[in-house]
Amino acid sequence: MNFHIHHPADALRPFVKQYYYWEDDTRGIIQLPQNLFALGDQYMVFILEGKAEVKPVNHKAFTLPAGSVLGHMTCACQLQVQGPVKAAVVQLNAYGCYRLLGMDAANFTNYYRNLLTAEQPVWQELITALQQEKEPQRVESLLDDACLQALSQQPGNLREVDDIADYLVIMQGNVSIAELTARYGLSRPTLERLFSKIVGIPPQLYARMIRYKTALSALRQLNLPEWQTPVAATPWYNQAMFIKDYLLFNHETPSYFTPSTGTIAHMQVDNLQQVAVAS
Repeated sequence: MNFHIHHPADALRPFVKQYYYWEDDTRGIIQLPQNLFALGDQYMVFILEGKAEVKPVNHKAFTLPAGSVLGHMTCACQLQVQGPVKAAVVQLNAYGCYRLLGMDAANFTNYYRNLLTAEQPVWQELITALQQEKEPQRVESLLDDACLQALSQQPGNLREVDDIADYLVIMQGNVSIAELTARYGLSRPTLERLFSKIVGIPPQLYARMIRYKTALSALRQLNLPEWQTPVAATPWYNQAMFIKDYLLFNHETPSYFTPSTGTIAHMQVDNLQQVAVAS
């Protein structure tokens, strides 16, 4: 197995968070952890070899095309690939797809959009270049070049939603819609319409995702085996509210928060940092 994490060029931040490059010679079905893709982010996924299928709990399974934008995943999902597999993934922030590709929520079919049906030939050219590339170290520059080219082709996008999404992250999701409408001088319908158009989900759901990710991170740092005791330190008023969100995003009842081992998210790699995960 060969798994690398690379960092994007400065000009692509904050729209692009990280690049992942994964090669695995294992034959047959490889079951991936459901927390591989972080809540609140979108991803460009390039399947260079093998076949990838996504099965959301509340939706029928779908097979990813060779190049796609995936997310936001708003419920637990099961990911599996038919190996051997070779794939490159671009992790975008909440509004990265709109900024980089000019795509809003209307461009998506359910949870994804086929990039190869877009007018930009850059993605097919990128897939071809990645398939021919033999040096994993070169992947970063190939992805940088393609993303910078795509970014340069976008006109001036609506930027106010960028600030709203960033503010929700800074506040760890602990912001009401009334506070947002007052802060940005927008009516509630206008705020919800703009945010849903650009981010792809309503601001209330995005805030829940941020609260959930923040709370889970805090609970894990406490290094306690049982989840019940420290829930009072999270944004939830009681355990029932926390369980409700946990079931939505994981489709299972919470028990322990000790990190699992042997998943892609915890592989030791040279060069970089742990993959961002939501749960």
